[in-house]
Amino acid sequence: MARPGDTLHLGKDKLTFLTTAAETDGAFVEVEVEYAPAVIKPPQHYHPRQTEHMRLESGRLSLQLDGVLHEYEQGADFYIPPGAVHSMWNPGPKPTRVIWRTTPAYQTETVFETLWGLTNEGRLRPDGTPRLQMPLLALAFRDEYRVVTGRPYPLDTALCLLLSPLSLACGYRPTYRPPQNTTTLQPTA
Repeated sequence: MARPGDTLHLGKDKLTFLTTAAETDGAFVEVEVEYAPAVIKPPQHYHPRQTEHMRLESGRLSLQLDGVLHEYEQGADFYIPPGAVHSMWNPGPKPTRVIWRTTPAYQTETVFETLWGLTNEGRLRPDGTPRLQMPLLALAFRDEYRVVTGRPYPLDTALCLLLSPLSLACGYRPTYRPPQNTTTLQPTA
């Protein structure tokens, strides 16, 4: 469970939780994201029942929204409505800082923790293309995040349902748990 001030890292990008779902009784979650210039554009996706509000604090941001490219500069304030297919990235050359509110919160904190954590460990590809864990993620977070595949959503759901037993049998789970930091006690002389 995320707490205010918790920070996630993904390469040179950084996400810090400002306001959590627990603090707002699930009304919203708010984060600050610092994006380095994009090496890979994120996958096209949409949020079926959530609105995203972005406030660009510094830098530039490119947003592909329903097939139209929008370019934003520092001070811009914009919304992404539920169901709008989008992808956003920092076009460079300097870092970008965004305050990002998602309403309602649902499991957005867990989505961030899971997708950033798995990608950081190399268990998901940075460009968002699937690996065997993706069917579990797609089913677990279907209310928060759906990647556009070019196939009808019911077909994607059926494929995920078919593949998920194999994913589970291979040891994959629908959420991320970071590796435990264990230390070995050394005998004293």
